[in-house]
Amino acid sequence: MPLFRFVFEEGAVIEDMPSIEFPDYDAAIDAAKKAARETMIDAVLEGHDPTAWLVRIYNEPGDLLKTVFVADLLRPKTE
Repeated sequence: MPLFRFVFEEGAVIEDMPSIEFPDYDAAIDAAKKAARETMIDAVLEGHDPTAWLVRIYNEPGDLLKTVFVADLLRPKTE
């Protein structure tokens, strides 16, 4: 399975997670969104405003694949 790395940028704090295996790109993106939601909930409970936070997803060679903006997770889904 391919490896993906998540980098959480929470204001000035950057948390670089170790690489994780996922079956594919879509599974990695879904996991990044889930992790961002969990981080957002924790942040709000602690009195922080996470709307400017983001998660960057990189593949094994280090190419940036996608940036997930926490603020986008707060918007209703449109179809």
